[in-house]
Amino acid sequence: MKKFLWQVEPDWTNGITETLEWKTDILQSYSGAEQRIARRLSPRRTFEFSILINGNERARFENKLAYVGGNSWYFPIFTDVTYLETNVDLNTTVLPCNTTGRDFVIGNKVLIKSEMNNINQFALLEVVDVNENSITLINPLKLRFNAGACIYPVRLAVLTDVPKLTHYNDDLLSAQIRFRISEHNAFSNDISYLPIYRHFPVLTMYPDWSESLKGQYERFLIELDNGSSIPTRLDTAKLPFWVQEFRWFVTDRTEQMLLRKLFYYLTGSQKCIWVSTQISDFNVIAVNGQILDIENVGFYEIGLMPGRKDVVITLCNGDVLYRRIETVAAVSDEIERLLLNDSINVNAEDILSVSFLTLCRLDSDSVSWEHVTDADGLANITCSFRGIRDELESI
Repeated sequence: MKKFLWQVEPDWTNGITETLEWKTDILQSYSGAEQRIARRLSPRRTFEFSILINGNERARFENKLAYVGGNSWYFPIFTDVTYLETNVDLNTTVLPCNTTGRDFVIGNKVLIKSEMNNINQFALLEVVDVNENSITLINPLKLRFNAGACIYPVRLAVLTDVPKLTHYNDDLLSAQIRFRISEHNAFSNDISYLPIYRHFPVLTMYPDWSESLKGQYERFLIELDNGSSIPTRLDTAKLPFWVQEFRWFVTDRTEQMLLRKLFYYLTGSQKCIWVSTQISDFNVIAVNGQILDIENVGFYEIGLMPGRKDVVITLCNGDVLYRRIETVAAVSDEIERLLLNDSINVNAEDILSVSFLTLCRLDSDSVSWEHVTDADGLANITCSFRGIRDELESI
């Protein structure tokens, strides 16, 4: 069946929601030990947005929708738009533009679109080469495009649901649209920009605190209840598993590209990363090499346990130090003493915060990416991290 190009622009009032969804089999014991197996080479990728159209555009849309049905469309990735940097003439095969962090793929198609003399013109062409500053096409252009024309990566996609059309009158129409990409969704998983601590990368991107972040300490609880006697509860792992919500409000393409690389590295819930609690867990009173004297917070009473042995020490100058707590002792009712695995050469007043560092995986295989504008602008990214037993992860 003939494939049509999706030409209806999104209504950006509510943005575009992109969802990345991996598939991880997690084999988990009652002790909290895990074996995690990735079942997809790349995530499934969906885009959800609304449209508001009228006139000739509405009529064209309904005709194509009635014809295509459940088959594939050529879907422009609206969030990855880039712009033609110079005028291009007929028979040109090179489009000068910035492709960094965008979903242009050799062998796929690209859409170039502009408006001249109040007439929309576009060209759908196949890509033969991509570099940072240009896209090379297999066939030459048959139209002239001026600088500033929009260039979109194009992917084959299907509508996950039959759109419900809302007609406000005999001409105006709105609908909620949800596309799923029908191709391999590869992206770089290079996280060399992150520091490594005890064989695993450390998350260094701070969350957005404009809204409260929720967290909890989960446990493996089994309750035995025969309905007559007092129920018996078993804590099979005898350990807490820290779960923390994270939200990022990013404002440029570089930040979004780094986060996307991180999620592709994590492969959903499969791989691990060190995550800070992002709060001040200890108030330092004095520093003496490997010894930290801190305000008494009852840490000695609970003792060392997996997930609460490693710390990140953030200094006032922005530097960070990663250390492991070897022992803890109570000096007095006001002071506790931590012995670290390595000394730190700073004074107490140089320390901004000391936070627990927990080895985590994503709590879900799905990551929500709410594009307020295209990826050169604003986006909200949300996910949750879940602590795991770091002593069982070959470190």
